[in-house]
Amino acid sequence: MSTSTLPLLFIASCIRFVSASSFLSRVQGDEAETMTAELQSTIMQKIEEMLVNGMADIDGRLDRVEGVLRTTFNAMPKNGQGKLDHAAVRYTLHGYFVQRHGWYVRGLSDVGEGFNGTSASEVQQDRVEDFIQAVFEQRVGAHGLDLREMAMLAATFENLVRQESQQRLNATLDVLNISSQRDLNVAQVDEVLDTYMMSYLLRFELNPRALQYVQERINKLYPAWTETQQFLRQVREQWGHRRSFFERSDVEGIVEQVGDQYGRWQDKECLDLKHQLMAIEDQSIGTNGSGRVRLSDFYGSAVNAGNWQFRETKEYLAQLGALDASDPNIPRVIIPNYMNSPSNCLAGSKYYSVCCINECEELIDHLEHHFQMPTVAPAQILEVVSSLPSSSVPAGRTLRPILVDRLHEIAKHHGGRVPMHGRMFSQWMHHAYPRECPYPHLAGTIQPQGTREYKQEKGVSASVSKEDLADVMELVKAEEASSDMDSSEDCTMWSHHEELYVNGSTDEARSPKPVRMIAYLSIAVAAVFMLGRRVVSSGKMVFAAAGGAGGKDIFV
Repeated sequence: MSTSTLPLLFIASCIRFVSASSFLSRVQGDEAETMTAELQSTIMQKIEEMLVNGMADIDGRLDRVEGVLRTTFNAMPKNGQGKLDHAAVRYTLHGYFVQRHGWYVRGLSDVGEGFNGTSASEVQQDRVEDFIQAVFEQRVGAHGLDLREMAMLAATFENLVRQESQQRLNATLDVLNISSQRDLNVAQVDEVLDTYMMSYLLRFELNPRALQYVQERINKLYPAWTETQQFLRQVREQWGHRRSFFERSDVEGIVEQVGDQYGRWQDKECLDLKHQLMAIEDQSIGTNGSGRVRLSDFYGSAVNAGNWQFRETKEYLAQLGALDASDPNIPRVIIPNYMNSPSNCLAGSKYYSVCCINECEELIDHLEHHFQMPTVAPAQILEVVSSLPSSSVPAGRTLRPILVDRLHEIAKHHGGRVPMHGRMFSQWMHHAYPRECPYPHLAGTIQPQGTREYKQEKGVSASVSKEDLADVMELVKAEEASSDMDSSEDCTMWSHHEELYVNGSTDEARSPKPVRMIAYLSIAVAAVFMLGRRVVSSGKMVFAAAGGAGGKDIFV
């Protein structure tokens, strides 16, 4: 867990946060069914309003979005109409939002608060994107989306985020009693940005009492606050060009830039965390770096080096999918799985989380740009990957024979070519880049959760207490000493189970599973509120996302 996220576990007991209780539980039986048509109509109408009235520069904006999406779109398998099906749209948009904004959008990604519900009761009411995409597809592309339609969907979602930012900014100006001022000086702008960012990071209800509490304790609640303030000042200076006064529109522009840049800026802390793990990487195995840290060294870093963020319990790490137990006596933390787990996410928005950016996705993006096709001959992949560096792997290397053999095995399994968007190739990339690419667990075998959700469900903490950590470390060391397994050059897990993350099947796109349709209904109920349209008048409903609930270890 990163140093900036750890103190957030304690703030809930001190501040009155917005409730995340499920509205779906209040809608039963026939009442829920009768709402479906009205809900869909409401969402469609809102999308129409946003497309027509909310984007004055729609054409130029769509051209820019298309330019970013085009390469991945070309690399995706198409359906019979030359469009992308539901899963491929999600995959492509996930990459767009991470690259463009550093956002892990709920419902599109595997970390943060991805869409994983298997029944209506398991769907969080703030995960609206899957439903919005479904309604959008019904409106403009019932058999998938083409490039222009995908750009429209991305722009629609970005507009939703801007509206949310505007609402938070309005609340900030109100709580500071300066909403009526036309011009703000530099000190006032900085106060607005600080207050806005506190609310964004800690997700508390903006009122004078809560704000005072947070202001007095911000450096304890969020240890990286001083650096965050410096970031805010830099964005303001870039925007203001040494101005002394700012209009309201200027502040809105600065806030938008903060939202666009914060995810990538925050990732610097993630890279520092990765370097701490690499410093204690298990060097007894692997010739290209194991990408793994012995659990005893993981805890030892906290005990001996003061890296107190490395305190997750063995059970919690296993549930995250961040524990390699192929040798049960020597459990190892998988560096990229740990880095990209929900324990390292910040909840800044009801629409997305700010998480450590998955370095592997940038490597895959490079391959997509190079090949621009969904399947590739193994010899071509070997040639490109050999010359493709990462932050820890140099270019111009010679790939190990076992990696070459396994890539040819994947190609043989698929008739001679390698699907780039499948589990087996993701597994191969994990072996090729063990510190950057997460190990792709089979769907349904892990259940990543944020630390708070884990404690609520299990009734135990996700972290070992500081008082017990030294004893736990010694116990793990004793278990390691009893291992009689030989070190292996290829220690990491490998399975021959394939899962294609995207495909070109039109049948799947036309025939959603019944459980997905049930999920759409539950998400729709929440979406109506989030999009500003009150459909049910059964009392005031205030929703908010709880940070750090995760999805599968694969990003579709």
